Amino acid sequence: MQKLHPLVKEVLFTREQIQKRTKEIAKEVEHYYKDKPLKDNSLLVVGLLKGCVPFYTDFCMVCDLTMEMDFMVVSSYHGSTSSNSAPKINLDLNTDVKDRDILIVEDIIDTGFTLKYVKEYLLNKGAKSVKILTMLDKPSGRKIDLTPDWVCFTIDPCFVIGYGLDYQEKIRNLPYVAVCDTTKLDDWKW
Repeated sequence: MQKLHPLVKEVLFTREQIQKRTKEIAKEVEHYYKDKPLKDNSLLVVGLLKGCVPFYTDFCMVCDLTMEMDFMVVSSYHGSTSSNSAPKINLDLNTDVKDRDILIVEDIIDTGFTLKYVKEYLLNKGAKSVKILTMLDKPSGRKIDLTPDWVCFTIDPCFVIGYGLDYQEKIRNLPYVAVCDTTKLDDWKW
């Protein structure tokens, strides 16, 4: 493993662990959709940018389903360490979702506000079904009733970075998921 970033307190999941679990989840998703009649014979896989990118890529490369890929940008964190504001769609899909089966791929679910908002938004636009796959689930942070359909890892309350997860839009490229040493954040200089 490469040298750890100074903001890392503890590595929770290595790249190898994430990719192994992603393959297992991909098989579950394949099994779920294999006999379902999909519009255009493809699943619409929607990634929520920017955090989903490493996990989304890993998942799409190992999932043996015909899929169409699209992305949304939905903001709720605005540079902080928790999502306390109402979600806002900054970039919508280019794909017509009417009568489509959609799988949302997310990096982490905390409060649940963003995912609930996006799911309802897509259903209101005419999606046939909307399922949720997340790399990390933090149920202790949930403020609304939302249960993802597939979860790679469940984590305790902590601020995590790496593998798409950022602090102030930086360090998403760490090849692992780690607990951030938040005691260093006040004095941290990029």
